[in-house]
Amino acid sequence: MRRLLLASLSLLAGCEQRDLPFPDLPMIDRATHCPARDAVDCATDVGGTYPLQVRGSTVGNRDRYTNTSCTRGGGVTIEDAAYRWTAPWTGRFRFTTEGSGFDTVLSLRQGSCAGRELACSDDVDDGVRHSEIIANLAECQTVTLVIEGANVDAVGDYVLSIGGFETSCDDGIDDDQDGLVDCDDPDCFTARCADPRDDWPASLTADEWGVLEETNRMRAMGATCGTERYEPAEPLTMEPILRLAARLHSTNMATQGFFDHTDPEGRGPGERVREVGFRGSFIGENIARGQPTAEEVVAAWMSSVGHCQNIMSPRYHFLGVGLARSDGGEPYWTQKFAGSDR
Repeated sequence: MRRLLLASLSLLAGCEQRDLPFPDLPMIDRATHCPARDAVDCATDVGGTYPLQVRGSTVGNRDRYTNTSCTRGGGVTIEDAAYRWTAPWTGRFRFTTEGSGFDTVLSLRQGSCAGRELACSDDVDDGVRHSEIIANLAECQTVTLVIEGANVDAVGDYVLSIGGFETSCDDGIDDDQDGLVDCDDPDCFTARCADPRDDWPASLTADEWGVLEETNRMRAMGATCGTERYEPAEPLTMEPILRLAARLHSTNMATQGFFDHTDPEGRGPGERVREVGFRGSFIGENIARGQPTAEEVVAAWMSSVGHCQNIMSPRYHFLGVGLARSDGGEPYWTQKFAGSDR
């Protein structure tokens, strides 16, 4: 009987500072076609300016927004700053406080002032003080972004940036207005836009894409992992550097005959992805050995609590899949998950 093995790991890997996004793109209000909004005094209205980068300070500000779900302030007064923004199109957007000078918390609220909280982010990674939210918004949907400190002493200069993603890779439209369309945009690292220079065996590549598709099918349905219920989650995007790290680990396992998250050289998942140049956050890893097809390996992972949690976690947005075979033909599978791709 073929022995089928699985292992999963979810951890916070180190994340280095990166250049702030879109420094060369003009900031333009792209939501002028949306209905006008009433004036408010609880936030600065920036319309549908995209891409957006604003700077300011929370020092001396009022505490206009309370009960943020991921602050550690315990209800005490924490100065904040707020911006009301309108999505100029239906899409997937990234909101980040990277570059801020203090430990920030970022929350996304429906509408403005008394709007309910849609998402909240404290530290995007272990040892990193900035925050990041990735969310799908509808055209002309108005939200308020609130920047505050992680505790009563956390005040200072902040940077708030808004960017997006290419969400359709075959429509000839620059969905995220970054000047790159469809397969020319790195967001479109999909089966249709696969790198023509990729010399990985076609049969292995096809199964890697099959794992991505099957993983996203599971996420779309929602699942119960052990006793924890996960609601449907956004699809993951194949990330080329994560995929490289996954391929290298699968190859290493297949050629050296080991099966573990820690390789014989003593490196763990976070170290391996950093070695190939990945600088994103929230690194998780699933590995398996012996399952012959993409459908079977994903089904096996879904039947195991830790693997299922990695697959269903809404904090992950990017995936790398690597498949390699031993000299005897045994398949070794690796999934690399990340919350951001930079």
